[in-house]
Amino acid sequence: MPATPPAPPRINRRRLLLSAAGGLGALAVCGGAGWWARRDTARGPRLWGSAALGGRVVLPAGARQGLYASGYDGSVRAIDPGSGAVLWSREIGAADPDGGSPGWQLADSGGWPLASGDGVVCVVSQARVQARVQVLDAASGDLRWEVALPDWAPSAWQQDPAVGGGGVYTVHGSSLHCHDTADGALRWSSDPGVSGRLALAGDTVFAAGERSGLLAFDARGGERRWAQAAVGRANGAPVVERGVVYVAQSGEGPGSATVFALDAASGQVLWRRGRMDVPQGPLSAADRTLCLLSGARLTALDAATGETRWTAAVPVGLGRGTGSMTAADGTAYVGTNDDRLFAFDLATGRLRWQDEPEHLDAAGEYTRVFLAAAGSAVFRGSRTGLHALGALPSA
Repeated sequence: MPATPPAPPRINRRRLLLSAAGGLGALAVCGGAGWWARRDTARGPRLWGSAALGGRVVLPAGARQGLYASGYDGSVRAIDPGSGAVLWSREIGAADPDGGSPGWQLADSGGWPLASGDGVVCVVSQARVQARVQVLDAASGDLRWEVALPDWAPSAWQQDPAVGGGGVYTVHGSSLHCHDTADGALRWSSDPGVSGRLALAGDTVFAAGERSGLLAFDARGGERRWAQAAVGRANGAPVVERGVVYVAQSGEGPGSATVFALDAASGQVLWRRGRMDVPQGPLSAADRTLCLLSGARLTALDAATGETRWTAAVPVGLGRGTGSMTAADGTAYVGTNDDRLFAFDLATGRLRWQDEPEHLDAAGEYTRVFLAAAGSAVFRGSRTGLHALGALPSA
C-alpha cells in the first residue's frame, strides 16, 4: 500500500461555471417558455386595438368583408378588420337647433343603433325631438338617403335596425316599416303592435310583439305570415339559425325566464325550456348550439332539444355597465364591462383562452360591451376602445 493516500481529483472551475451557467440557462429557457405560454393564455391572441375607437360593432359578411363601428362620440366608421385602420369616418350629428348634445340615448346605448348589409350601413340617430335613419354607402361613407322616424320609442335605442334583401327595416310608432335600400322609398308598414326587437333571415322579418308574442312578416310585401302568442314578452331580439327561431321570454327574478324554439316557416313551438335565469342580452346560436349569458353563468343548450350541454362560470365584471356574449364557428365569447374577454369551446365548454387588461378598473365610466365574431376572429367594442382578437381567415 502507498505511504500516502492519492490526491483528490482537481475540479475544473471553468467547466463547473459553464455547467452551472448552462443549467441556469436551461431553467431560464423553460421558465421563459412557460411564462410566454401563460402570457398568451392570459392575454389572448390579440390582433390590434385602438382606444380611439369603440362602441357598437357589426360585421355584415365575415371578418374580411368589412367592420363598422358606431362610437360614443356620435361617429360611424368603417374599419379595416386586419389592421384596425379607419377607412372612413362620418359624424352622425342629428341636427339640434339648440346646439345641445344628442342626449342620454347616445351615452347609455354605446353608440347609435347600427346595421349593415347590401353594400350600405344604416344608422338611427336622434336630435332632441326627432329621430331619423340614415343610409350610408359602405365603401365611401357617403350619405345615400335619410328619412324621419316619428314616434321613435326610447327603448328602441337598445335595438338595431335590420337590412337585407333590398330593404331597411325599422320600428317606430309601434309599427314595422320597410324602406327601399336604393332610394329610401317606403315599401310597406305593418299594423301597430311591434317592438324594435328584429331579426331578418331570408325573405322573412321576425319581430317581437310590443307587449307579447312573436310575429313573422314577408320581407318583400309586409304580409304577416304568423303570430305566436305563447312566447309572451320577449327578452331581446330573436335569433335565427337553420330554419329555427330562438327567443327568450322575460321573467321576474332568478329562474323565471323561458327559452323557445319556433319553426321559422310556421311559428310552431318546437320546444320550450323553462326555469332559466333571465338572459343578459340577446341569445346567440351557432353550430347547432344555443348560448345565453345570465349573470355569472354561460349556458349552452342543444339547439334541437333545449337540453343543457354545458355551463361555465364567468366573472360578472367590475364598475358599471353590461357585458355581452356571442357565438360563432365553434367558439362562444363573453365580454365583461371591465374589458375582459373569454373564449369557450362551443362543443365542450372548455376555456380556450382569456384576455384581460393589465389593471382591472372598478371605477370606470358606464360602458356597454358589444361583440362581433366571424371565423376565428372576434371584435370587442366598449367605451374604452375597440380590440380585435383571434385570427383572421387567410385571403
